[in-house]
Amino acid sequence: MNDYTRQLLDEILITHSPCGSEQEVEEICLRRFGEYCDCVYKDANDNVVGKIAGESSEDGTLLLAHKDEISTMVRKIDEDGKIWLDPLGGTVPWKDGEGPYDVLGDKETVTGILSVGSTHSSHLSPRIARAKSEKPLDWETCYLDCKLTKAELAERGVGLGSLACVARSRKQPLYLQDKFVAAWALDDKAALVSLFLAMKDIRESGRKPTQDVYFAATSVEELGISGAAYVSRTLLAGHTISTVIAAEIAPVAEEYDVVMDERPVVLMKDAIFMYHPVLCRELMATGERLGLGHQEMLVRSFGSDSSSIVKYGYVGRAGCVGFATENTHGYEVAPVAAIENVGKLLAGYVLGEG
Repeated sequence: MNDYTRQLLDEILITHSPCGSEQEVEEICLRRFGEYCDCVYKDANDNVVGKIAGESSEDGTLLLAHKDEISTMVRKIDEDGKIWLDPLGGTVPWKDGEGPYDVLGDKETVTGILSVGSTHSSHLSPRIARAKSEKPLDWETCYLDCKLTKAELAERGVGLGSLACVARSRKQPLYLQDKFVAAWALDDKAALVSLFLAMKDIRESGRKPTQDVYFAATSVEELGISGAAYVSRTLLAGHTISTVIAAEIAPVAEEYDVVMDERPVVLMKDAIFMYHPVLCRELMATGERLGLGHQEMLVRSFGSDSSSIVKYGYVGRAGCVGFATENTHGYEVAPVAAIENVGKLLAGYVLGEG
Protein backbone atom coordinates (compact mmCIF):
# COMPACT_ATOMS: atom_id res chain seq x y z
CA MET A 1 0.00 0.00 0.00
CA ASN A 2 1.33 3.41 -0.98
CA ASP A 3 2.05 5.53 2.12
CA TYR A 4 0.63 8.66 0.47
CA THR A 5 -2.61 6.89 -0.39
CA ARG A 6 -2.98 5.71 3.19
CA GLN A 7 -2.30 9.24 4.43
CA LEU A 8 -5.10 10.56 2.21
CA LEU A 9 -7.53 7.85 3.31
CA ASP A 10 -6.71 8.32 7.00
CA GLU A 11 -7.29 12.06 6.68
CA ILE A 12 -10.56 12.07 4.77
CA LEU A 13 -12.40 9.01 6.11
CA ILE A 14 -12.76 10.36 9.65
CA THR A 15 -14.53 13.53 8.48
CA HIS A 16 -18.22 14.35 8.70
CA SER A 17 -19.86 15.39 5.43
CA PRO A 18 -23.62 14.83 5.69
CA CYS A 19 -25.57 16.23 2.76
CA GLY A 20 -25.41 20.02 2.93
CA SER A 21 -22.82 20.21 5.73
CA GLU A 22 -19.68 19.18 3.93
CA GLN A 23 -17.21 21.77 5.22
CA GLU A 24 -14.73 19.29 6.70
CA VAL A 25 -14.25 17.59 3.34
CA GLU A 26 -14.31 20.94 1.50
CA GLU A 27 -11.29 22.08 3.51
CA ILE A 28 -9.36 18.98 2.48
CA CYS A 29 -10.40 19.37 -1.15
CA LEU A 30 -9.39 23.03 -1.28
CA ARG A 31 -5.96 22.14 0.13
CA ARG A 32 -5.37 19.07 -2.04
CA PHE A 33 -6.67 20.72 -5.21
CA GLY A 34 -4.41 23.66 -4.42
CA GLU A 35 -1.33 21.42 -4.39
CA TYR A 36 -1.77 20.36 -8.02
CA CYS A 37 -4.20 22.63 -9.88
CA ASP A 38 -3.39 25.90 -11.60
CA CYS A 39 -6.43 27.55 -10.01
CA VAL A 40 -8.99 26.50 -7.39
CA TYR A 41 -12.24 27.99 -6.12
CA LYS A 42 -15.45 27.11 -4.29
CA ASP A 43 -18.65 28.09 -6.10
CA ALA A 44 -22.01 29.24 -4.75
CA ASN A 45 -23.27 25.64 -4.56
CA ASP A 46 -20.26 24.65 -2.40
CA ASN A 47 -18.57 22.64 -5.15
CA VAL A 48 -14.77 22.76 -5.07
CA VAL A 49 -13.48 23.29 -8.62
CA GLY A 50 -9.93 23.19 -9.99
CA LYS A 51 -8.18 23.31 -13.34
CA ILE A 52 -4.96 22.00 -14.87
CA ALA A 53 -4.33 23.78 -18.15
CA GLY A 54 -3.74 21.62 -21.20
CA GLU A 55 -2.22 22.16 -24.60
CA SER A 56 -5.63 23.25 -25.89
CA SER A 57 -8.80 24.74 -24.38
CA GLU A 58 -11.07 23.64 -27.22
CA ASP A 59 -12.33 20.30 -25.95
CA GLY A 60 -11.81 19.94 -22.22
CA THR A 61 -12.58 17.13 -19.78
CA LEU A 62 -14.24 17.38 -16.35
CA LEU A 63 -13.31 14.78 -13.74
CA LEU A 64 -15.47 14.72 -10.64
CA ALA A 65 -16.35 12.91 -7.42
CA HIS A 66 -18.89 13.90 -4.79
CA LYS A 67 -18.07 14.96 -1.24
CA ASP A 68 -21.30 14.28 0.65
CA GLU A 69 -21.99 11.06 2.57
CA ILE A 70 -25.35 9.40 3.08
CA SER A 71 -26.82 10.79 6.27
CA THR A 72 -30.00 11.81 8.09
CA MET A 73 -31.92 14.89 9.21
CA VAL A 74 -33.74 15.40 12.50
CA ARG A 75 -37.50 15.35 11.83
CA LYS A 76 -38.83 15.31 15.40
CA ILE A 77 -37.59 15.44 19.00
CA ASP A 78 -39.70 14.09 21.87
CA GLU A 79 -39.79 15.97 25.16
CA ASP A 80 -37.61 13.28 26.76
CA GLY A 81 -35.01 13.84 24.05
CA LYS A 82 -35.58 10.88 21.73
CA ILE A 83 -34.55 12.04 18.26
CA TRP A 84 -36.38 10.71 15.18
CA LEU A 85 -34.54 10.89 11.89
CA ASP A 86 -35.33 11.13 8.19
CA PRO A 87 -32.93 9.70 5.57
CA LEU A 88 -30.81 11.81 3.21
CA GLY A 89 -29.75 9.62 0.33
CA GLY A 90 -29.77 5.85 0.50
CA THR A 91 -29.04 5.44 4.20
CA VAL A 92 -30.90 2.67 6.04
CA PRO A 93 -30.59 1.91 9.77
CA TRP A 94 -30.01 -1.82 9.33
CA LYS A 95 -26.74 -0.86 7.62
CA ASP A 96 -25.68 1.57 10.35
CA GLY A 97 -26.70 -0.69 13.24
CA GLU A 98 -27.21 0.22 16.86
CA GLY A 99 -24.28 2.26 18.11
CA PRO A 100 -22.71 5.73 18.28
CA TYR A 101 -24.25 8.33 15.98
CA ASP A 102 -23.45 12.05 15.84
CA VAL A 103 -25.91 14.90 15.41
CA LEU A 104 -24.38 18.17 14.24
CA GLY A 105 -25.81 20.98 16.33
CA ASP A 106 -25.35 24.67 15.61
CA LYS A 107 -23.19 25.00 18.73
CA GLU A 108 -21.66 21.53 19.11
CA THR A 109 -21.75 17.99 17.83
CA VAL A 110 -23.63 15.68 20.18
CA THR A 111 -23.11 11.92 20.24
CA GLY A 112 -25.98 9.55 20.95
CA ILE A 113 -26.83 5.92 20.43
CA LEU A 114 -28.86 4.84 17.41
CA SER A 115 -31.35 2.55 19.13
CA VAL A 116 -34.15 0.08 18.51
CA GLY A 117 -34.78 -1.13 22.04
CA SER A 118 -34.54 -4.27 24.13
CA THR A 119 -34.78 -7.63 22.39
CA HIS A 120 -36.07 -9.06 25.68
CA SER A 121 -39.59 -7.87 25.03
CA SER A 122 -42.92 -9.17 23.75
CA HIS A 123 -45.92 -7.99 21.72
CA LEU A 124 -46.60 -5.57 24.58
CA SER A 125 -43.76 -3.49 23.10
CA PRO A 126 -45.20 -3.24 19.56
CA ARG A 127 -42.48 -1.12 17.95
CA ILE A 128 -39.77 -3.58 18.99
CA ALA A 129 -41.99 -6.53 18.07
CA ARG A 130 -42.27 -5.14 14.53
CA ALA A 131 -38.50 -4.79 14.36
CA LYS A 132 -38.09 -8.43 15.37
CA SER A 133 -40.65 -9.93 13.05
CA GLU A 134 -41.38 -7.77 10.02
CA LYS A 135 -39.50 -5.90 7.28
CA PRO A 136 -35.91 -4.62 7.63
CA LEU A 137 -35.48 -1.78 10.08
CA ASP A 138 -36.57 1.64 8.88
CA TRP A 139 -36.26 5.13 10.30
CA GLU A 140 -39.73 4.95 11.82
CA THR A 141 -38.51 2.12 14.05
CA CYS A 142 -35.18 3.54 15.24
CA TYR A 143 -34.40 6.62 17.27
CA LEU A 144 -31.31 8.45 18.47
CA ASP A 145 -30.84 8.76 22.23
CA CYS A 146 -28.27 11.29 23.46
CA LYS A 147 -29.49 11.09 27.10
CA LEU A 148 -30.45 14.74 26.94
CA THR A 149 -33.89 16.33 27.09
CA LYS A 150 -35.36 18.31 24.21
CA ALA A 151 -34.49 21.53 26.04
CA GLU A 152 -30.92 20.41 26.71
CA LEU A 153 -30.48 19.47 23.05
CA ALA A 154 -31.78 22.90 22.03
CA GLU A 155 -29.13 24.52 24.24
CA ARG A 156 -26.53 22.70 22.12
CA GLY A 157 -28.11 23.83 18.86
CA VAL A 158 -29.82 20.52 18.03
CA GLY A 159 -33.33 20.83 16.64
CA LEU A 160 -35.55 20.13 13.67
CA GLY A 161 -33.40 20.03 10.54
CA SER A 162 -30.11 19.25 12.28
CA LEU A 163 -27.98 16.79 10.31
CA ALA A 164 -26.67 13.49 11.64
CA CYS A 165 -24.40 10.64 10.57
CA VAL A 166 -22.36 7.71 11.89
CA ALA A 167 -20.26 8.89 14.84
CA ARG A 168 -16.66 9.95 14.34
CA SER A 169 -15.65 7.42 17.00
CA ARG A 170 -16.58 4.68 14.49
CA LYS A 171 -14.93 6.25 11.44
CA GLN A 172 -11.26 5.33 11.87
CA PRO A 173 -10.49 3.17 8.81
CA LEU A 174 -9.44 -0.46 9.19
CA TYR A 175 -6.86 -1.99 6.88
CA LEU A 176 -7.07 -5.72 6.14
CA GLN A 177 -4.03 -7.71 4.97
CA ASP A 178 -2.43 -4.39 3.94
CA LYS A 179 -4.58 -4.63 0.78
CA PHE A 180 -8.12 -3.57 1.67
CA VAL A 181 -9.57 -0.53 3.40
CA ALA A 182 -12.79 -0.87 5.41
CA ALA A 183 -14.68 2.23 6.53
CA TRP A 184 -17.89 4.21 6.41
CA ALA A 185 -18.45 6.41 3.34
CA LEU A 186 -15.86 5.07 0.91
CA ASP A 187 -18.72 6.06 -1.41
CA ASP A 188 -17.63 9.61 -1.85
CA LYS A 189 -14.45 9.95 0.18
CA ALA A 190 -12.30 7.20 -1.34
CA ALA A 191 -13.41 8.35 -4.81
CA LEU A 192 -12.11 11.81 -3.91
CA VAL A 193 -8.80 10.15 -3.05
CA SER A 194 -8.77 8.70 -6.58
CA LEU A 195 -9.29 12.25 -7.87
CA PHE A 196 -6.43 13.62 -5.73
CA LEU A 197 -4.13 10.87 -7.01
CA ALA A 198 -5.10 11.63 -10.64
CA MET A 199 -4.15 15.30 -10.12
CA LYS A 200 -0.84 14.27 -8.58
CA ASP A 201 -0.03 11.91 -11.46
CA ILE A 202 -0.89 14.55 -14.07
CA ARG A 203 1.23 17.23 -12.42
CA GLU A 204 4.19 14.94 -11.70
CA SER A 205 4.20 13.55 -15.25
CA GLY A 206 5.93 16.71 -16.36
CA ARG A 207 3.58 16.93 -19.35
CA LYS A 208 0.54 18.99 -20.07
CA PRO A 209 -2.72 17.18 -20.80
CA THR A 210 -3.76 17.35 -24.42
CA GLN A 211 -6.80 19.44 -23.40
CA ASP A 212 -7.75 21.48 -20.34
CA VAL A 213 -8.75 19.29 -17.39
CA TYR A 214 -11.25 20.50 -14.79
CA PHE A 215 -11.85 18.80 -11.44
CA ALA A 216 -14.91 19.10 -9.21
CA ALA A 217 -15.68 17.81 -5.74
CA THR A 218 -19.44 18.07 -5.95
CA SER A 219 -22.01 18.74 -3.25
CA VAL A 220 -25.25 16.98 -2.30
CA GLU A 221 -24.94 14.16 -4.84
CA GLU A 222 -26.76 11.71 -2.59
CA LEU A 223 -29.98 13.73 -2.76
CA GLY A 224 -29.99 14.08 -6.54
CA ILE A 225 -26.76 15.56 -8.02
CA SER A 226 -27.46 19.14 -6.98
CA GLY A 227 -23.78 20.12 -7.08
CA ALA A 228 -23.03 18.49 -10.41
CA ALA A 229 -26.08 20.15 -11.95
CA TYR A 230 -24.81 23.54 -10.78
CA VAL A 231 -21.33 22.82 -12.15
CA SER A 232 -22.93 21.83 -15.44
CA ARG A 233 -24.92 25.06 -15.64
CA THR A 234 -22.04 27.36 -14.69
CA LEU A 235 -18.66 25.83 -15.47
CA LEU A 236 -19.74 24.07 -18.66
CA ALA A 237 -21.57 27.15 -19.88
CA GLY A 238 -18.39 29.21 -19.87
CA HIS A 239 -15.91 26.64 -21.16
CA THR A 240 -15.64 24.12 -23.96
CA ILE A 241 -16.04 20.79 -22.19
CA SER A 242 -17.27 17.75 -24.08
CA THR A 243 -16.45 14.91 -21.68
CA VAL A 244 -17.34 14.31 -18.02
CA ILE A 245 -16.04 11.30 -16.08
CA ALA A 246 -17.07 10.46 -12.52
CA ALA A 247 -14.91 8.54 -10.05
CA GLU A 248 -17.17 6.24 -8.05
CA ILE A 249 -17.62 2.95 -6.23
CA ALA A 250 -18.46 -0.19 -8.21
CA PRO A 251 -20.84 -2.35 -6.16
CA VAL A 252 -19.94 -6.02 -5.73
CA ALA A 253 -23.05 -8.26 -5.74
CA GLU A 254 -24.21 -11.62 -7.06
CA GLU A 255 -25.87 -10.04 -10.09
CA TYR A 256 -22.63 -8.44 -11.34
CA ASP A 257 -19.38 -9.91 -12.65
CA VAL A 258 -17.26 -7.43 -10.67
CA VAL A 259 -14.75 -9.04 -8.29
CA MET A 260 -12.67 -7.58 -5.48
CA ASP A 261 -9.39 -6.99 -7.25
CA GLU A 262 -7.25 -4.01 -8.25
CA ARG A 263 -8.65 -3.48 -11.74
CA PRO A 264 -10.65 -0.26 -12.31
CA VAL A 265 -14.27 -0.85 -13.30
CA VAL A 266 -15.74 0.92 -16.34
CA LEU A 267 -19.50 1.37 -16.04
CA MET A 268 -21.53 0.94 -19.22
CA LYS A 269 -24.96 1.94 -17.88
CA ASP A 270 -26.66 2.66 -14.57
CA ALA A 271 -30.22 3.26 -13.37
CA ILE A 272 -30.22 6.83 -14.69
CA PHE A 273 -28.69 6.60 -18.17
CA MET A 274 -26.17 4.84 -20.37
CA TYR A 275 -22.56 5.96 -20.61
CA HIS A 276 -21.04 6.95 -23.94
CA PRO A 277 -20.00 3.69 -25.65
CA VAL A 278 -16.99 5.14 -27.45
CA LEU A 279 -15.74 6.83 -24.27
CA CYS A 280 -16.16 3.56 -22.36
CA ARG A 281 -14.01 1.78 -24.95
CA GLU A 282 -11.40 4.54 -24.73
CA LEU A 283 -11.26 4.16 -20.95
CA MET A 284 -10.93 0.38 -21.24
CA ALA A 285 -8.14 0.76 -23.79
CA THR A 286 -6.34 3.19 -21.51
CA GLY A 287 -6.52 0.69 -18.65
CA GLU A 288 -5.08 -2.07 -20.79
CA ARG A 289 -2.26 0.04 -22.22
CA LEU A 290 -1.26 1.24 -18.77
CA GLY A 291 -1.16 -2.36 -17.54
CA LEU A 292 -4.01 -1.78 -15.08
CA GLY A 293 -6.53 -4.05 -16.82
CA HIS A 294 -10.20 -3.31 -16.37
CA GLN A 295 -13.57 -4.73 -15.41
CA GLU A 296 -16.92 -3.81 -16.94
CA MET A 297 -20.38 -3.58 -15.47
CA LEU A 298 -23.97 -2.54 -16.02
CA VAL A 299 -25.28 -1.56 -12.60
CA ARG A 300 -28.83 -1.24 -11.26
CA SER A 301 -29.97 0.81 -8.26
CA PHE A 302 -27.16 3.31 -8.81
CA GLY A 303 -26.60 6.66 -10.44
CA SER A 304 -23.70 9.06 -10.74
CA ASP A 305 -23.09 12.75 -11.28
CA SER A 306 -21.96 12.06 -14.85
CA SER A 307 -24.92 9.91 -15.92
CA SER A 308 -27.30 12.58 -14.62
CA ILE A 309 -25.43 15.33 -16.45
CA VAL A 310 -25.51 13.52 -19.78
CA LYS A 311 -29.16 12.48 -19.42
CA TYR A 312 -30.23 16.13 -19.47
CA GLY A 313 -27.92 17.08 -22.31
CA TYR A 314 -25.40 19.20 -20.44
CA VAL A 315 -22.45 17.36 -21.99
CA GLY A 316 -21.85 15.19 -25.03
CA ARG A 317 -19.94 12.29 -23.49
CA ALA A 318 -20.16 10.85 -20.00
CA GLY A 319 -18.20 8.05 -18.36
CA CYS A 320 -17.81 6.54 -14.91
CA VAL A 321 -14.86 4.61 -13.49
CA GLY A 322 -15.10 2.89 -10.13
CA PHE A 323 -13.28 0.64 -7.70
CA ALA A 324 -14.85 -2.63 -6.57
CA THR A 325 -16.62 -2.13 -3.24
CA GLU A 326 -18.43 -4.52 -0.91
CA ASN A 327 -21.19 -3.56 1.56
CA THR A 328 -22.06 -0.34 -0.28
CA HIS A 329 -23.92 2.28 1.79
CA GLY A 330 -22.77 0.46 4.92
CA TYR A 331 -19.38 -0.44 6.39
CA GLU A 332 -17.71 -0.56 3.00
CA VAL A 333 -14.64 -2.52 1.92
CA ALA A 334 -12.48 -1.86 -1.17
CA PRO A 335 -9.03 -2.83 -2.48
CA VAL A 336 -6.66 0.09 -1.93
CA ALA A 337 -4.86 -0.67 -5.20
CA ALA A 338 -8.17 -0.29 -7.06
CA ILE A 339 -8.69 3.18 -5.56
CA GLU A 340 -5.19 4.08 -6.73
CA ASN A 341 -5.74 2.58 -10.18
CA VAL A 342 -8.88 4.62 -10.78
CA GLY A 343 -6.67 7.68 -10.32
CA LYS A 344 -4.02 6.27 -12.65
CA LEU A 345 -6.62 5.52 -15.31
CA LEU A 346 -8.10 9.01 -15.17
CA ALA A 347 -4.66 10.62 -15.33
CA GLY A 348 -3.59 8.35 -18.19
CA TYR A 349 -6.75 9.14 -20.13
CA VAL A 350 -6.35 12.92 -20.05
CA LEU A 351 -2.62 12.65 -20.74
CA GLY A 352 -3.40 10.70 -23.89
CA GLU A 353 -1.85 7.46 -22.68
CA GLY A 354 -4.39 5.23 -24.32
